Amino acid sequence: MLARVAAVCGTTAVVLSFAIPPASADASSWSMAGYAPASAQAGSTIDIQGNGLETVTHVLFPSTGSTPVDVAPTDVSSSDVHVVVPAGARSGVISVTDGSATTQGPAFTVLPPTASLQASAGSVTWPATAALTATLSSAGVALPNQTGTLQSQRAGSTAWSNGATATTDSAGHLHFTVKPVATTLYRVVFAATAAYEEADSNTVRITQHPKVNMYLPTIAPILTAVTVKGNVRPVQTGEVRLQRYVNGAWHLAATTTLSSTGRYVFTIKLPTKSTFTYRVKRPGDATRGVGYSASAKVLGVDRTLRSGLSGPDVTALQRRLAALHYDVGRITGTYNFDTQHAVTAFEKVQRMPRDGVVGTAVWKALGAPRLPHLRHPLGGAAIEVDLTRQLLYYAVNGKIVRIFDASTGGGYYYTGSDGTQQRAITPTGHFAIRYKINRWVKSKLGVLYRPAYFNYSGYAIHGEPEVPSYPASHGCVRITVPAMDRFYAKLVNGESVWIYK
Repeated sequence: MLARVAAVCGTTAVVLSFAIPPASADASSWSMAGYAPASAQAGSTIDIQGNGLETVTHVLFPSTGSTPVDVAPTDVSSSDVHVVVPAGARSGVISVTDGSATTQGPAFTVLPPTASLQASAGSVTWPATAALTATLSSAGVALPNQTGTLQSQRAGSTAWSNGATATTDSAGHLHFTVKPVATTLYRVVFAATAAYEEADSNTVRITQHPKVNMYLPTIAPILTAVTVKGNVRPVQTGEVRLQRYVNGAWHLAATTTLSSTGRYVFTIKLPTKSTFTYRVKRPGDATRGVGYSASAKVLGVDRTLRSGLSGPDVTALQRRLAALHYDVGRITGTYNFDTQHAVTAFEKVQRMPRDGVVGTAVWKALGAPRLPHLRHPLGGAAIEVDLTRQLLYYAVNGKIVRIFDASTGGGYYYTGSDGTQQRAITPTGHFAIRYKINRWVKSKLGVLYRPAYFNYSGYAIHGEPEVPSYPASHGCVRITVPAMDRFYAKLVNGESVWIYK
């Protein structure tokens, strides 16, 4: 309250005003009826309601230690005290004081911070990942530097497992990347600190779909056993179903079970000359979503193919050979010179008779072929010549990118240019392209087309009109003339050439 005192100085009157502290109220006269709201987070403003509260200067919350919260005079009236719930406050009885008298009100509930969790995707196909973002706030204000732990619970389990731990950034966010191996629930738990109660986020569910791989040959003879195989990842056991697309819908074709390594095998027979479309389904269950392989087509064929024939089965043959990296030239749909040599090279790799004809055995081998392997898988471009198989491999960075039918030294004796008896043997070892001649070259032993010499003794890789399926040269490495036209630019001076048996 203000007191006024009048004084006279000479003929002038002066009025002085000064403050007189109010008398302390008797605590027994205070009344704390409750709070609005009755519960709130730290950082929220609450209204302590009651009577005779106009002299309150401080509010004491549980767990804030001995330091009370100051109350501004503008936030106090006889019936209300407005105060911000401080960090560190805990649920319990609130006390108010004017510095000399203290009274307690009813219990107040301090709510934990708000923790929320969001996922970038509700389902993933293995081995895809998903991003999880947790947000922590109190009374709408982001809480930085708070530690949260990611917890997970696989479908079918009731136990939570602790995962990675992270700290919130300035926006109250923390981030995790997960790679579910089964359908999984996730949540983030923020442990209690001196400032805040423990907070648990909502749970999010990420459904995991397995990856189903299927291998189906692109061509297969009809009425003959054809193998469809693949695997499911991550490894699991149970049922898988082969489906065939007929009349606009998928229909069950066969059922089998996965092995302990997650592999499966189906055996089918194509009934007619036609194109059939298949896929493999891994049914969903309580722990995983459904998984599908990519669909694939297989062409059923019933005739033996040889030089001069044409048709869609020849086109399919050429495309299959090209996909397996055999030098087949252009896809024409006609069984031509290039196709015959590509088939011969394929037969050599498969350890089959080398007749250049596609019968039932070759069709089946095209569906599940033996794959050649490099003996010297080095970086960059390189050439390998397999004298046993009579093949030339062109590789880039340790991978075969083209396979040529070849013919090398026949092992017979002949009279050399110097009049001596010599044997037709292709040298073995490590060589390099030394020089090239971009034309027909005539020698005493015959003609060479666009030769690329790999030593200075006259041995070369060159084109030749006649490339039999057996060793027949004087020692050079023969490939066909059209093949040399396609390959010549790849033969670079200094390029490695490995020749072996």
